[in-house]
Amino acid sequence: MSQWKAWQRWFAAAAVVLSGPVLAGEKDDPNGRRRAMDEWYNESYGKQYGKQKKGGPWSAAFRKHMNQAAAKERETYSSLLPGTSSPILPAGDPSASLAATGTTWVNIGPTKANYAQNGGTILNKTDTGRVRDIIIDPTNASTLYIAFSGGGVWKSTDAGATWTPKTETLGSLSTGSLSMDPNNSNTLYLGLGDPFDGTGIGLVKSTDGGNTWFAPVYLGNATEIPDLMVAPGNSNIVLAATNAGLFRSVDAGATWSAIPLNTGFPGPTYGWSIEWAGGTRFVAAIDADPLNANGATQGQVWASNDNGATWTRSTGITSTGGLERITLAAAPSSRTTLYALAANPAGNLADIYKSTNGGTSWTALAAGGKRYKNGNAEGRTVSTLFNGQGWYDHLLIVHPTNPSLVFFGGALHLAKTTDGGASYSQVSNWLGQFALPYVHADFHAAAFDAAGKLYVGSDGGVFVSADGGTTFSDALNLGIASHLVYDLGMSGANRNAVIAGLQDNGTRVRVNDTAIYNQEIGGDGFDSEIHPTNASLMLGSLYYSRIQRSTDGGLNWVAACTGITECNNSGTAPFVTRMALGLADATGNTVYTHTNARVYRSTNFGTSWTALGATGLPTTSLFLRNVGAAKSNASVIGAVANTGRVFLTSNGGTSWTQAGALPNNGYSLSDIVFDPANANVIYVSSVVADAAFNHLWKSTDFGATWTVIENGLPAGVPVNTVTVDPTSSATLYAATHLGVYRSTDAGASWTRFGAGMPLVNVTDVQILPDSSLVRAATFGRAIWELRP
Repeated sequence: MSQWKAWQRWFAAAAVVLSGPVLAGEKDDPNGRRRAMDEWYNESYGKQYGKQKKGGPWSAAFRKHMNQAAAKERETYSSLLPGTSSPILPAGDPSASLAATGTTWVNIGPTKANYAQNGGTILNKTDTGRVRDIIIDPTNASTLYIAFSGGGVWKSTDAGATWTPKTETLGSLSTGSLSMDPNNSNTLYLGLGDPFDGTGIGLVKSTDGGNTWFAPVYLGNATEIPDLMVAPGNSNIVLAATNAGLFRSVDAGATWSAIPLNTGFPGPTYGWSIEWAGGTRFVAAIDADPLNANGATQGQVWASNDNGATWTRSTGITSTGGLERITLAAAPSSRTTLYALAANPAGNLADIYKSTNGGTSWTALAAGGKRYKNGNAEGRTVSTLFNGQGWYDHLLIVHPTNPSLVFFGGALHLAKTTDGGASYSQVSNWLGQFALPYVHADFHAAAFDAAGKLYVGSDGGVFVSADGGTTFSDALNLGIASHLVYDLGMSGANRNAVIAGLQDNGTRVRVNDTAIYNQEIGGDGFDSEIHPTNASLMLGSLYYSRIQRSTDGGLNWVAACTGITECNNSGTAPFVTRMALGLADATGNTVYTHTNARVYRSTNFGTSWTALGATGLPTTSLFLRNVGAAKSNASVIGAVANTGRVFLTSNGGTSWTQAGALPNNGYSLSDIVFDPANANVIYVSSVVADAAFNHLWKSTDFGATWTVIENGLPAGVPVNTVTVDPTSSATLYAATHLGVYRSTDAGASWTRFGAGMPLVNVTDVQILPDSSLVRAATFGRAIWELRP
């Protein structure tokens, strides 16, 4: 960036902070993402989404299969896998010299940003991936643990100055909860699988501060563990809130028993939150009827006086609009004082409740109708807290020495009461508006340290306040590579240039050869591209085919979906926007994208788009899933669609033909790729969440017949994409849910490629045209690079 441009950015940021918003920022959409992920893995197009879909998209059986596949990876490729850490490029600008050489993967960030832009707001802030839990060692406040929804557990022993990932080879870096034994700070319990869109399962335990972990233990039929707690004074008692109800261990997590609750409703409950109320007393919040398709999920609170052995339902937790998710927090200085933050089935605030007798009975505070003391145009009353996302965003914590000081968070802001619920005020804002400090949207976790510092975790990482919420620091996010990356773009015109689309952390553009990536577009970022011969031209995207274009290396952007009639239409365009370069065009100007039923082409790098023909494509029940174009023949294009179908055209899209059937095809096709030298050779991949089906095929006769090519790949593991080496058609790279694999014999056999990459979901692999540089995007561990 030029010095003048940097000053422009700084001045704009200062002006926004002083004067308020200029343009509306882009928000993420957890509801849309939840549906899209289920459609991506399970092809649930057009189906109704009952409450049973609040969890991740994989079945318990497939999650367990992935644990088993990870165990085989650890056994087979122990020399290539990291221990508890991986090499990470320093975040400094300019970067230290730590180039990826030989066969070692190096993480190149993002681990820092000079600024984050969202609409008209520009802030000098660094974010990182979505947080699930924050743990501070009570015996040493310099030791911190952060559990991320896709990046695993990270540890700092110097108060956040440096960080180390501690769960690199578990097989799932998706976490739901992390708990420390209050009687022994070296003992940790980790529930695998984010409660909303994660793909892990089981509980793992460490007795050495996260350096090593025992094998997963399964809690009945549970696939999510949103909360865990070890009984103070008795390390053998561990309680877990899961999507299959409450569980209890009396042998320090070795075995578990389901806790029976007479809720008055059939079927399993959904446990959300557990809190210690002093002595041997615990309180738990559940959904008593989580599968109720009408949303009447019956949120309830229960209490135990015997370390969770038996439970009695609490009274006073009622709401005329119904109750769904409830989060609990007790006052550390007065454990009999507890608060409950409750959402209704519509995802809005039901109420905040208070108990002064250890959770036996509760009083509704009628919080929703109360006005914030510092209300603003975005939120005047407490009822605006959740913004329709109360199933997803929950934060509740009580100050360690003041039982009347409570912080609670939802979608776009953090709030507090200083008088036990009589009055309320906002503490932060997702864009730093209204004279409030910036904290990234979507709150999930919080902790206090012994000095009273407040730590909060959101979709954008960890933020710390040492002054009761007057100001917040983003410093702890520096150096953590945990972003959930959907896609990356690179260009032979500038080997250092990278653009990436991130979950709720926007579209990011790399600064030179560093781990610094500035956010140029807000919200969810999806497919991203850089022009092959002019690195100043870039394409980014948001939901529903909303493509944006930059002509100055990513500094400024304009809408670029002219001609795409379905653009920004949630009914006719896919939630995740995907693009593919037209590699046969020597000018680099041709790009393809697709909506649900049409393929589009641009011949001016996104300035405008034209729909290709639809002859031969189904006229009903068609959901295109990805598109690819041949390099050796500009007239050859392919598309993968729902129900395992592949469509091909050899006349530039005038008409299409359905290819032959893929053997042992479980659907959920993810990508289509052509051999750069021979358009008759095609590769198709699948992410179907079922180990009984295959995930990768090859055709050598333009789709007439197909052969499974999985010899050496981890069996039954989803494959996101295959990348063919531009200068060697025999060399292929497979982006799988457990890392990158390479074939040097055109797919006949595969081996794990490169050392140092964790067992992580690799969403994309890109190679420079001269084959001199390989990069990989991951959903939870940012971007990696390997130079041969």
